[in-house]
This record gives sequence, C-alpha cells and structure tokens, in this order.
Amino acid sequence: MFEKFRSAMREKQRLKWEKKRKNGKQSFMVYHGVLKWGGSMFVLSSIGILARHQELNWHYVVSLLIACPLAGYVWARCTWSLHEDRFYGAKKRQDSIKES
Repeated sequence: MFEKFRSAMREKQRLKWEKKRKNGKQSFMVYHGVLKWGGSMFVLSSIGILARHQELNWHYVVSLLIACPLAGYVWARCTWSLHEDRFYGAKKRQDSIKES
C-alpha cells in the first residue's frame, strides 16, 4: 500500500542529494558542516554559557571557536559518506530494475 510513497520519497531524496553533490565534497563540508552546523552550535553554546554565567570568558569563546567548526567538519564528512553510500545503493537498485 505504501510502496509508491516510500519510493517517491527515496527518489526525492536522491534528487536532492544530487543537487548538493554537484557543488562538491569540500563545499558541502564547509557550508553544511563548518558554517551551518558549527556556527549554530557556537551560537547556541555561547547563549548557554551566557545564561549560566552572565558573561563570556574568552577561554570559552576561543575553545568554542575551535571545537564547533571542527565538530561540524567531522559531522559533514560522516554525513557525506553516509549519503554517498545511500546514493550509490539507490542508483544500483535503480539500474538493476531497468535491466530486468
């Protein structure tokens, strides 16, 4: 009953990943990992520190400026690998369906 819905979502996800993939791995890691993920974690962590301590210690700021973008880079690298594996798996399934 839900097979059409599932395959449509997979196809939609695959097309979305193809668009991101065209920009390249480095672009993905910098934009989605360092800037978006790392930047948002830096802002949220800074807000959390401000809420608890009422002031920002420069040691915290420097630590966050190093740790958050680095963690974002690692997150983006893992995400890239995961999506690439899923993308090639979906592509192989699609090719095998066409051949049958």
